[in-house]
Amino acid sequence: MTSPRDRALQVLTAGVDSFRNHLQPDGELHDPYFGEPTQYGTAYHAYGNAVLAALRPLPERAERLERALRGTRAALRHTGDRELPPTASGFDRLTGTVFARGNHRDFTWPPIVKTVRLLPGLGADLEVVRGLTEQVAAIDPARSFKTAPPSNWASVWLRGEWARHRLGASDWTLEDFDRRLAVFFEERIDVESGFFAEPGLPNSYDLFTRLHLAAILADGYDGAVRPQLARLMATGLRRSLAVQLSDGSLASAHRSTGQSWTIGAQAAYFTLAAAWFAAEGDDPSLANAARGAADLAVTALGQRQRPDGPFSPVDNLLAPHHRVGYEGYTADAHYSSLALAFLADALMDGYGTEEMPPVPVGRDAVRIDGAPIHRAVAHCGRTSVHLDGNPSQAYDVFGIADLAFGPGRALGFGVATATGTEQRAGIGLALRRSPGPSPLEILSARSHTATLPDADGDATLTLDATIPEADGLPARRHRLAVDIKETAIEVRESTATAHCWPSLLIPYPLDTGRDRHTTVETLPGGARLRMGDETVDVQVTSGPVDRVIVVPSVWEGRRGLYGLLRIDLAEPADTLTYRIASTA
Repeated sequence: MTSPRDRALQVLTAGVDSFRNHLQPDGELHDPYFGEPTQYGTAYHAYGNAVLAALRPLPERAERLERALRGTRAALRHTGDRELPPTASGFDRLTGTVFARGNHRDFTWPPIVKTVRLLPGLGADLEVVRGLTEQVAAIDPARSFKTAPPSNWASVWLRGEWARHRLGASDWTLEDFDRRLAVFFEERIDVESGFFAEPGLPNSYDLFTRLHLAAILADGYDGAVRPQLARLMATGLRRSLAVQLSDGSLASAHRSTGQSWTIGAQAAYFTLAAAWFAAEGDDPSLANAARGAADLAVTALGQRQRPDGPFSPVDNLLAPHHRVGYEGYTADAHYSSLALAFLADALMDGYGTEEMPPVPVGRDAVRIDGAPIHRAVAHCGRTSVHLDGNPSQAYDVFGIADLAFGPGRALGFGVATATGTEQRAGIGLALRRSPGPSPLEILSARSHTATLPDADGDATLTLDATIPEADGLPARRHRLAVDIKETAIEVRESTATAHCWPSLLIPYPLDTGRDRHTTVETLPGGARLRMGDETVDVQVTSGPVDRVIVVPSVWEGRRGLYGLLRIDLAEPADTLTYRIASTA
C-alpha cells in the first residue's frame, strides 16, 4: 500500500514534471499557453525541482539539481535587477492577450532562499553555492520589493528575508524583524479570531498570510512578536480547520476562490502546525487534527493534475485556454508552481512521517465568524456547508456559498456565473411573478444587508436578512435555515412576498475536464444528478412541482462549466423547503 508521504511525492513529481518542456535554456519557466514567464513561476518551479532532488531517488538528483540551479539563477537575475522587464501578470480571456505586466519580485524571495539553503545537502558544487549565497546577500529589500507590512505580499518577502537571516546572509537585526512583524498585528490581524483581514476579507489571503507568518515562527523566530505569532498559530489553526470543507477545499469568499494554491497552502500550513503543536503546544489533539487536515488537502491537490497537460492552477481540469475558474491574474506557470511549492514545503516539514488520521478530528462542528466577516461553516459526517451573510458583490452570493460531500468528489456546489455576464447564482430560492417558465428574481444574487449567521446547536445554521429595494425590485425579508445531516442538507427558505411562485435553482458542475460529465434525471418532485459513481438527489418538499428545467453549459464556476437545474413549483408560496442529498 502506498503511504500518504509517497502519494504526496508522486503528486509533486507529476506536477513539476508537467512543466518540464517549458523550462527554457536561460532558466526561465514559460507559461504553456502564453509562451513567456508569468509573475513568479520561475522561482517556485526551481524550488520544486530542488525539493525533488532532495526527496527523489539518487539517480535523478543531478538532472533535478541542474534544473533547480538554472531556475534559481534566472529568478535571482530578475529579483536583483529592477531594470529587467516585468513579467506578464494580467491576462485577457477573450482575446488571449497579456494586458498587464508587474513587479512580483516580492514573491520570489522565499523560494530563492529556500533553494539556496538546500543546495549544500544536495551535493552542489561549493563554489556554485558560495556564488549564489553572495548574490542572495547582495539583494536590497528596499530596492527589490515594492510592498510593506501589513500587505500580504510583504509577508511573503519577509518570510524570504527571515530565511536569508537564517542562512547568515542578511544584515537585518532581530529588531528589524520585530518592527515589521508588529505592523501586521497592529493593523490587520485579529489574533483571537485567527484572521488576517485582507481587503474584501477573502479566506484565501487570510490563509496565505498566516502561513508565511507561521513559517517565520517555526523557522526559529524568537523576537518580541513571538507571543502574538504563537497565539495566532493556535487561533488560526482552529479557524483553518473549520473553513476547510470536507472535500479538502477552502471555503469560498472573494478572490482566488478555488485556486489550487489555496489547497497547497492548506497542506503546508496544517503540516507546519501539526509539527508545532506536537513540539510546543499543550493540546495534543490540535496536532492530530492538523495532520488529518493536511492529508485531506493533499488528497484534494492530487486531483488537480491534468491527464495530458500541465498541473491545473484551479479546481477543474479543463484546458488552460478555456481559463474557466481563472482570475484575471491566474496563469498556469506561476499559480500551479506556487501550489506545488506549498506541497514541497509540506513534504520538507515532515508531511506523512507521522500517522495520518482519516479526518480532521478536532475541528468545530459549527464555526460562526462575526462582523465584519459574517460567515458560518458547519460539518456533519462527510457534509460541509458554508453560509455567507455579507457576500462580495463582485464574487459571491448570499446564503449557501459552498456545499461539499466529502473527499474525492467532483459533485460539489457553489457560486456560478452566467458565461460572459455578471449574473451570478447560488443554491436557493428564486421568485416568479406569474406561473410557468417566467422570468426569475434570483434572491441569492440580490444585495442584502450584512447579516450575522446564527446556529441552533450543531445541526442548524440560519440567516435572517433584509433585501433593500433596488432596480425596480421590492424590498424583502429573506430567511434561510439549513439543517446539516451526515450526507445531506435540508433547507427552508422564506420571504414575505405578495403572490409569487417559487423556484429552486441549483447550479451544478457539468464538465470539470474529467472523463465524465454530469447527467440530470427528472424525478417526482425533483431531480437526480449523476457524475460517474457520484449521485446527488434534489427533492422539493414544500409543494407540487410544475416543471423541471435543465439549462446546460451556459454557466461556469470554480469547478468548471456548469449547468443550471431549475425546479418550478406549481403554486404561489412564500416558503420553499428542499433536500439535497449525496446518495452514492
